[in-house]
Amino acid sequence: MRIYNPVIKLAKSVIADPIPNLYSAGEFGSVRFDIYNGGGNLGECCAFSRIAVRNVLGITLGCVVAVLVVAGAGFMVWHEQPSFCNAICHDPMDPYLPTFEATPSEPATDKWGNEVEDAGSMLAAVHNQVGKTCMDCHVPQLDEQMTEGMEWVTGSYDSPLAERTATQLVEARGLESSDEFCMNTSCHPYGRDELEKKTAWMGKINPHTPQHGEQKCTTCHKAHRASVNYCTQCHTDAIVPDGRLSYTDSKLLEEAAGING
Repeated sequence: MRIYNPVIKLAKSVIADPIPNLYSAGEFGSVRFDIYNGGGNLGECCAFSRIAVRNVLGITLGCVVAVLVVAGAGFMVWHEQPSFCNAICHDPMDPYLPTFEATPSEPATDKWGNEVEDAGSMLAAVHNQVGKTCMDCHVPQLDEQMTEGMEWVTGSYDSPLAERTATQLVEARGLESSDEFCMNTSCHPYGRDELEKKTAWMGKINPHTPQHGEQKCTTCHKAHRASVNYCTQCHTDAIVPDGRLSYTDSKLLEEAAGING
């Protein structure tokens, strides 16, 4: 006597209208789905289990890849933010973040903890206002990162980290001069002549007039501390814009921070 499987009606309905993500169920996977076959269905179980696992693994793998892609994209965006540098390097970078987040025209604190009359005298704060990030100026070098990583692990790092010179920044980007580093189409799209005109209001002692040869931009412009009018080293009557420092005041801060030269 033939005993019909009670799921035969469900089987027929599934064939007519498949259930999403249902790979196999009950005994209706074979041509004899309406008859209980005992051990004869072991092969069916193995076959359909394999199909089910393959599909599940495919979906799982797809989800994992999607998560990794999204996470990787998010990490790359975070990697260019100062919060990344601060979070990864912890203490050595702590003093730098406030200089980036400071608001120009308002008082702030430099990387050494000194009060700054106007945060606009720190390039980091100004660059932040126009959408620039750490990576727009700092290009990570593998050897440099490895050295800093070892110093951080051993506790032999400087805190705050030593500031990068114009030469180091230029070399990291593979450029030939500091002019290329600052005066380019994505940052300051003009040359020395136009730059000189922009500060003509400062009178006969114009810091952008190369009376003693062209100076590097970073001689006066500082990123994480108040900028300086280097001309005041000799010309005590030179104009010092609000929030900036004279050469003497700047040297006093450098000496207090243990910077020589």
